Amino acid sequence: SEIINPESEPLLEQLLLVMELNPYLEIKIIGHMCCNPDPKDTKLSFRRASKIFTYLNENGIQQRRLNYIGLGSTESIYPLPEKSEEERVANRRVEIQIIKK
Repeated sequence: SEIINPESEPLLEQLLLVMELNPYLEIKIIGHMCCNPDPKDTKLSFRRASKIFTYLNENGIQQRRLNYIGLGSTESIYPLPEKSEEERVANRRVEIQIIKK
């Protein structure tokens, strides 16, 4: 799902702090998902990225500094189908790409 896991909250707070301390920093939020070999199914990964975008925006980061996209399972760390829950967890993720410093 796109629900933020409690263990990820400190990382989000760190990202927010970095964005606050670097007012010219622009990022791209990239959502990924596991377990679905259909490259056209990007809805969940898009919602994951959108959730991070909303969190940052609601905490004072300007929209013009944020971009987000969902890539589905097209850039998996582990090939599909994953062989273990560990591989599925690794493929379910959100990455942050620095666009402008």
